[in-house]
Amino acid sequence: MAYLQHHFRLYLSHKVIDMGGASTIITNGAERSYKTHITMEGQPIGMFYGFKVKGMVTEADMANIAKDDKFYNAATQSFPEGYKLQGPARSTASTTKLAPGDLYFEDTNNDGVVNDEDKAIIGSPHPDFTFGFMLSARYKTWDIRTAFNGSVGNEILDGQDYYIFNMEGSGNQYSVVNDRYRNAQNPGNGEIYRAARGSTQSNSTRLSTFYLQDGSYLRCTNITVGYAFPSIAKITRNNIANLRLYASANNLFTITNYLGYNPDVDYNNGANLTPGVDYGKYPLAKSYNFGVQVTF
Repeated sequence: MAYLQHHFRLYLSHKVIDMGGASTIITNGAERSYKTHITMEGQPIGMFYGFKVKGMVTEADMANIAKDDKFYNAATQSFPEGYKLQGPARSTASTTKLAPGDLYFEDTNNDGVVNDEDKAIIGSPHPDFTFGFMLSARYKTWDIRTAFNGSVGNEILDGQDYYIFNMEGSGNQYSVVNDRYRNAQNPGNGEIYRAARGSTQSNSTRLSTFYLQDGSYLRCTNITVGYAFPSIAKITRNNIANLRLYASANNLFTITNYLGYNPDVDYNNGANLTPGVDYGKYPLAKSYNFGVQVTF
């Protein structure tokens, strides 16, 4: 026989209706100085806030960037009014000119430069829904029980990415940096920016959609397999009514695209204004148990 128990918890859509005249709240939810979340009227609480990555500079962009340079006023960090940008928009936070392999951001107000005025909501830490279910089955003297949970539709800001994506040679890195841009002949996967010292590629250190990851996951929280010895009562002359051996595993596996330790994150311990942040939270332990159940 097989049994199924399940629960699905829909994430109720919410939004801030009225802040009572208070200003929009822009919050720092990580250990660095950058702002990470925004709470404003008409939007859900604690949305991710930053720049939207529009693309990566290629060699073909350089001629257009040179055309734009002729009209760019470095002193005012602006272009003439009405100027139509030819190449990717430049960030006023960057200490060097754009080069092949650099990220560039969306110029949301179309003034030719990217600054704080171009920041926007870039993602949601809130899942569309969370779920959990249990499956159990029994065949003759064997039984199995499993439990799963997960979430769908949320994003995660992993603060560690600023270190394990920096490619400065100062520490361990994600293996995916092997797919970074190197040159025109070896452009990588088109998503991982070039290796450079942090001071020369400032766009890579701005909070942007580059640092948001899909937080959806499915986790097997427990699986238990048991075997009940048949005729144990007869063999022991009713001194033992039942004898069952079992083995179980907790947190056996997690299916996710998230690169960090654990997609079920809560770095700020439930703070409403800064949800969905991971800063090296300790991973869940995987454990195995073996046991004997004896009924006299």
